[in-house]
Amino acid sequence: MSAKKFFKALSDWRNKILGYFVISIVCVMVVTVLWQVFTRLVLHVPAVWTEESSTYMLMWCGVVGAAYAYGQKAHIGMEYFAYKLGTNHRRMLEVVIAFLVGFFAFRVMFIGGVNFVSNAFVNHQTSPTMIIPTGYLYLCLPISAFFIITYSVEFIFKDIVFLVGKEER
Repeated sequence: MSAKKFFKALSDWRNKILGYFVISIVCVMVVTVLWQVFTRLVLHVPAVWTEESSTYMLMWCGVVGAAYAYGQKAHIGMEYFAYKLGTNHRRMLEVVIAFLVGFFAFRVMFIGGVNFVSNAFVNHQTSPTMIIPTGYLYLCLPISAFFIITYSVEFIFKDIVFLVGKEER
């Protein structure tokens, strides 16, 4: 299997996993919020766990969704100046940007996230309402970082292959 096919298969796998995961979180979050509204307005006995759980699902959806958006190249970017450059210079700039994003994801999100998660478990921190260890809630940081790093490696590889001329322009 060539490297190009490997990265394509890996990218397809990641896109499906992340896409279905984010969709699932949003669906569960919608049901949870609807249950919260129903119990508060109809039953007059609000379900106290729904607010906290929807907040944590929103956190997971945002962070994992950011990894998915980065993989789709749907993230916010300042492309005006990049497209003023020639094709080769733009690709070199994209290599630098992908490296910086991958470095940030590794250093801040992965290493910092792992430290954050381990500290939460070591200190036995729990959520106030649902009494769930907060380490599980913060796992979205290193998990998302892993996906962002793999996307960065893929983008760097594709751009370098383009720059050395092994891909048709």
